[in-house]
Amino acid sequence: MALRPRPWCAARRITGTVMLAGGVAVLLASCSNSGTALAEQACVHVDASIRLFTQAEHATSTATARRKANQAIGQLEAALPIAAQANSADAAFNPLMTTLQEIGRTSEANLIPALRAQCAAASNPTGGSAPPG
Repeated sequence: MALRPRPWCAARRITGTVMLAGGVAVLLASCSNSGTALAEQACVHVDASIRLFTQAEHATSTATARRKANQAIGQLEAALPIAAQANSADAAFNPLMTTLQEIGRTSEANLIPALRAQCAAASNPTGGSAPPG
């Protein structure tokens, strides 16, 4: 005697497939949101660094300027691993990570325009566009 498929079995399979596809979509969406959240977290350090760097440029003593500049570099160094995590979650944040990797190779003054643009893009994502390089 051959077994006939039961109609409710097919409905269960379809429901299961739809639920699995929906779960994958939610997982992928959360990954991209995670990248954005991490990039924004890195940009908190970037913003602090830019403020400290500006204070260093306008400091009235060499000691204060040196201290503020070192604090600024420390903020960029703190931002780098977070930007790397953002890049792992969403490759659109590779330019932010790559720019931060230039710490120590060039003056922060040279990095500020790119960092500002990349952090602005991270805080205002437009869907398919990546932050500027």
